[in-house]
Amino acid sequence: MDKPICLVTGATDGIGKATATALARNGYVVVLAARNPAKAATVTKEIVASTGNRDVDYLTADLRSLAQLHRMADTFTLRYPRLDVLINNAGIVMPQRVLTEDGYETTFQVNYLSHFYLTHLLLNELKQSPQGRVINLSSSVYRAGKFDPDNLQREYRFSTFGAYAASKLLVLLFTVELARRLKSTRITANAVHPGIVRTPMMLEAPGIFQAISYAALPFSLSPDKGAATSVYLASSPDAAQISGQYFANAKVKKVKTASNTQENRDLLWTLSMDAYQRALPT
Repeated sequence: MDKPICLVTGATDGIGKATATALARNGYVVVLAARNPAKAATVTKEIVASTGNRDVDYLTADLRSLAQLHRMADTFTLRYPRLDVLINNAGIVMPQRVLTEDGYETTFQVNYLSHFYLTHLLLNELKQSPQGRVINLSSSVYRAGKFDPDNLQREYRFSTFGAYAASKLLVLLFTVELARRLKSTRITANAVHPGIVRTPMMLEAPGIFQAISYAALPFSLSPDKGAATSVYLASSPDAAQISGQYFANAKVKKVKTASNTQENRDLLWTLSMDAYQRALPT
C-alpha cells in the first residue's frame, strides 16, 4: 500500500470520528478501532460515502479488555504491512470506581494503560513505516492530575474528576518518555489537548464534569475543530521531526506540571511495563 495507514481508537464518535474522516478525506488508509461492531460498520460506511475514500476499515476491541486489544493488534498485523500513524484517541469518564476484567480501575485502563499496551503491541508495525507517528490524546486538565504511584488505581479518595485528570497526566508522561526511548528510531510521539469539544462524552459526563461541560458550551469547539491538531500531527510535513511535545491548536505548548520528571516517568514506565508483560498471552 502506497497510502499512509492510520489506526484511530475511539473512532465512532466525537473527535475520533472527525479525525478519521479528515484523514480519509486526505487519502489515508484509515482503520477505526471501536468497541461496538455494528456502530463501527455504520460509521465506516458513512466515512466512505462522505469522503469517497474506500480504504476505510474497522477492527473491534473494548479497551476495558487487554485480551481483546491483543487480538485486535494481531488482526491488524495480518491485514496491513505497516502502521504509519497510531492515534490513541479513546477516552472515558466514570462516575464511580469500577474495575475492568483485568482488575484495573476503568478510567486508568481505558484512558492510559490500554493505549500504552496497544502502542507496544504495534511498535514493530510502526517501525516498518518510513516515519511512524504516535499521537496521544491528553487534555489541559493534566495540570490538575496527581501522579501517585501508590494510588494509580484510585483505591483511595476516588473522584470522577481526579481519576480523569490523573489519567491525562499519565498519558502526557508516557508520551514524553516514549519519545525519549524511541529517539534512535523513525517514530515520533506527541500529546494533544484537543480543546473543549462538544462530544457525547462531554455532554453526558457525570457529576461536576457535566456542570463544567454545559458552562463551557458557549466556548466549546465542534468535533472537526477538536480533531484539527491530531490531523496536523498525523499529516503535516512540518511535524515529521517533532517528538516528545505537548500540542494545542497545532502549536507546541509548555508542559506545566511538577510531575514531569525523569524519576516519575521511569517509575510509570516500569509499572506500566510490568502490567504489559503480565497481560501478554503465555
